[in-house]
Amino acid sequence: MTKNHYSKSRKNSNILFTCEHASKRIPARYNNLGLSKGALAGAKDLYDPGAIEVFRILAEKFKSNYLYSNVSRLVADYNRMLGGTNNKKNTFHASVLKINLLTDMNGKEQMVDIPVNFFKNNKDFIKEEKNRFNEFVLPYLEDGKKILGKINGREKKYIIMIHSFFPVYNGDVRKVDMGVLYDKSKNVSKKIIKNLRKNTDLKIGDNNPWKMKDIDGIFSGLKKEDGIEIVAFDINNKHLRNKKDINKIALLIYKSLVDAL
Repeated sequence: MTKNHYSKSRKNSNILFTCEHASKRIPARYNNLGLSKGALAGAKDLYDPGAIEVFRILAEKFKSNYLYSNVSRLVADYNRMLGGTNNKKNTFHASVLKINLLTDMNGKEQMVDIPVNFFKNNKDFIKEEKNRFNEFVLPYLEDGKKILGKINGREKKYIIMIHSFFPVYNGDVRKVDMGVLYDKSKNVSKKIIKNLRKNTDLKIGDNNPWKMKDIDGIFSGLKKEDGIEIVAFDINNKHLRNKKDINKIALLIYKSLVDAL
């Protein structure tokens, strides 16, 4: 039976690697959300290309706990909370349920509607969004909390999120090669950034191309808990197009974490 997310708990690790946009899977009952093959082929919001490959390498190297989605973010965004805020201008996808997506067709970016996600009545939309959150996102969040709850005898628990982004999005050219994103976890994030910049010529973003506080992400409610550090890596997917480059990026992140955690 195909699951909507996968996880593993390991007693000897205080690290939880997560990958919220790991999959482009759309369950059959949604009929590709009514989208054309062309729109899906060029979609920039279907999933995070290359992220799951980096995630798997890191989870194995650290022998860590892990958690990753197995549903496209167009069905339900695993890194959004219901009623979440969005403070960044150049993004449309602040909610759990998206009504459109950015796609590249014939070399030109365009926003297209997602027919199955569109409801004329706002009450119907809110109901459907809540249903999908409860079916897909909430079990993911609860599983993450359970894993963290099993980590005992450690001063710190680390949630390390792995994401990727397109070098051009909605006309915005993103010049960063890899972003380290954080909110309350400033001290450890600064160490990670320092390590990365020491070991590579790639441009490392400090809360760039976006800031973690720009959205209410899946683990936003855990930021206030003592002993939990949350850091996200967002990687320019132009560096994740083949196995050699993926391994190189994963090793770079691995070294930065070993020296910082």
